[in-house]
Amino acid sequence: MSIRASIAWSMATQYLAFVIQFAVSVIISRLYLSPSEFGVYSVALAASMLVAMFQDAGITRFVSGQRAMDPAHVRDYAGVAVSIACGVAVVLGALAPVISHIYHDTTLIRLTLIIAAASFISPFALIPVGLLTREMNFRALFFANIISALSGGLLSIYLAAHGVGPASMAWGLLLAAILRTGIVMRFRPVVPRFPRDWATARPLLSFSANSFFISASGAIGMRTQDLIVARLLGVTATGLFSRATALSAQLSTLVTSGLTSVFYAAFARKRDAGDPLAPSYLHLTACNTAVNWAAMIGLGLAAGPLVHLLYGPKWAGVSVLLKWTALSETLFVAVPLQMDVPILLGRIRTLIWVNWIDTAIIIGCLTVACFIGVEAAAASRIVYGLVWVGIYGVFLARLMHFRFVDLVNIYWRSAVAAYGAGIPLIVAQDWLGMGAGDIGWGLLIALSVAGIPCWLACLFLVRHPATIEIRTIATRAYAMAMGRLGRSSAA
Repeated sequence: MSIRASIAWSMATQYLAFVIQFAVSVIISRLYLSPSEFGVYSVALAASMLVAMFQDAGITRFVSGQRAMDPAHVRDYAGVAVSIACGVAVVLGALAPVISHIYHDTTLIRLTLIIAAASFISPFALIPVGLLTREMNFRALFFANIISALSGGLLSIYLAAHGVGPASMAWGLLLAAILRTGIVMRFRPVVPRFPRDWATARPLLSFSANSFFISASGAIGMRTQDLIVARLLGVTATGLFSRATALSAQLSTLVTSGLTSVFYAAFARKRDAGDPLAPSYLHLTACNTAVNWAAMIGLGLAAGPLVHLLYGPKWAGVSVLLKWTALSETLFVAVPLQMDVPILLGRIRTLIWVNWIDTAIIIGCLTVACFIGVEAAAASRIVYGLVWVGIYGVFLARLMHFRFVDLVNIYWRSAVAAYGAGIPLIVAQDWLGMGAGDIGWGLLIALSVAGIPCWLACLFLVRHPATIEIRTIATRAYAMAMGRLGRSSAA
């Protein structure tokens, strides 16, 4: 499968998965769960994911990024992966009473046990997903992810409507894990076995040992956020904080992760061919920031009316938090593939140190901010994000031999274009004085669509590198249209 076809399938997966997850979260939040109930589920999920960092430990990256893969070793790799991951799932289940005791909520026991069951099933998909990614078979991953997400979402809505509460989302997660594992095994069946010779598994274990420290730092930094907020500010604040961070992260993932997931495999091929990575990386960064920053600025500006229309009055506290979290997401996509590229280039040990410094900063910023309040907790992500860009921007610039100023030249152009995209919303709210209750769906969509030509104009005005892709797409669309018109005339 070509890179462009892979991008198309990967982006289709991200778009549809976002629509499904977004629709499910809106329906459940608006109709069935309160912020405190959603906060309880967020605590259970965050605690579970923190323990689950032991599961993957870079196994998927190991399989998809190998220069050469001996088919005879695949089942051995699967056996190691499943043994480790299932053991972790059992430990997670055993920790359920401890998690419940820490947060003084017995509901967490049942939620954690259900999520632990999902964690027991998911490891069987690790090696098949890695192989499908390595083969750039994103069509198979599309069917696996979409069917599982849709089925799990529908089950969650059904159970929530029948009074199951926060556990409805956990049961949906379990069903999704079962279906996703079954589907990827159908496309790329791998039956795990214990290695006959442990020397076979040594490269995987060595890679995973290093990757674990990277995964651990990342998981601690990201997954402990809800836990810290819950411990210091309570589950209601956690529900609001988690909803704001999830909404901005989901939209960010929708916009850019379809590109980055494909480029990891593409960069592995470039590395194997001995080609320089810097030009492609800078182009990826330009495309990422051009699209994502415009989307995040729009989300932040539309936070008030959007939260009012989607979730209703009981979630009004999310809007002010969403402004901060949306702005912070612009920083977290400013240095794409910040973990993948160092791994591809064999700089895992350095990456481990960088990750732990990064983790210490985010925990420190969030903890201090929580003593001020939940809005300060959301705003602290801006401070952390600026430091994050500095750390990883300099690190990757040295690694791929380009200048940090090359990133800065991309950033200011993307910032101008993002501001252009937000002009209609700025005019409506700041100049015309429209509040959250004054902007309905029709006007909000119209203002958002009106931002697109402003965004395009600014991109070309500042000569943004992403205009290369825009011209390519426009040229191909024009050629296809002319071709169809010619065939219609001939007929």
